[in-house]
Formats: sequence, C-alpha cells, structure tokens
Amino acid sequence: MKKSNVILTALIAVASAFLLWLWFNLGFNNVDAPLDLVLSVVWWAIVIVGVGFAVKTEKTRQESVRTVYVGDGRYYNSETGVRMMPAGSSASDSIATVLANLEYGFDREDAPDPNDEENPANWTHVVRTSKYEPARDDDGEHKDETWEGEVVVVETGKTIPFDSRSALATIIG
Repeated sequence: MKKSNVILTALIAVASAFLLWLWFNLGFNNVDAPLDLVLSVVWWAIVIVGVGFAVKTEKTRQESVRTVYVGDGRYYNSETGVRMMPAGSSASDSIATVLANLEYGFDREDAPDPNDEENPANWTHVVRTSKYEPARDDDGEHKDETWEGEVVVVETGKTIPFDSRSALATIIG
C-alpha cells in the first residue's frame, strides 16, 4: 500500500476512535442507547471495507504497471516508455531490469502510436507479472528470485502462465 494510503487510514482510525471516546465521554450513549453501538459498528465496517478496497485497488494498479509489451527488439512499459533491448540481452533479462526499477508512481509514459508507419507497435507478447521479487544477491543465477505471471501471445491470443525467469525466457524466446 502506498504511504499516503497508510497515513490516511491511520488518520481515519484515530479520528473514529476519538469520536467514539467523545460520544461516551459526553454521555451521548445515555440518550440513544442502541444507536451508538450500531453507529460504531457501521463506521468500523465502513473503515475496514475502505481499507480492503484501497489495498485491492493498489494491488491491481501495481499489476497493471508491471505489464510489459514485447516485440521487434523493443519493449514498452507504462512507467518507463518504449525502450530498445540491449544487444546481447535476452527479453526476460530486459524485462527483469525494468521490473526491478519500477517506482509505481502515477506518471505514465505515452504508448507508441499504433498508426505510426515509421515505428509500428508490432507487439508479439504481453507479459503480465502478478508477483515479482528480484534476487537479493547478484550471482547471475537468480536462485531466490520470485517471478510469476502470464504471457499473452498476441498472434493467437493464447495465455501461458510462467513461474520463473527461465520459463518466461522459454515462452518469449
């Protein structure tokens, strides 16, 4: 969850706890005895649902940011834009580099124009990463790397799941 979401949730929880304390301290619980408990339960349910919604929305947004379009020696990510694959580098290594450096900000790079005749967007694969945790050591073997997701082959529309860098490399070649 983003830092701003955590701060906002904490402020809402503290404010609601203060208002509940104030409700009892001022004696309003003696006026409408069952209403105060109902209001408190409803408010805390709203807070919990709101937190769950924010967490789910943020997770979905981050998965969207991790989506990479691959084709013709280049790739596109909404945070980094269109980039050429370095010579001698595999597509999976290039994508891993992009994913490891994502900031999950709200700025987006423009997607390539599909009608551009000079640089057409001929994507062959769409890599959707659901979970990515880069290797903690730089041994080149990526033993403790976690990378899960799916690849959509644009030509056929077939979705192929993967669970490692090597499986991804096999799929996108």
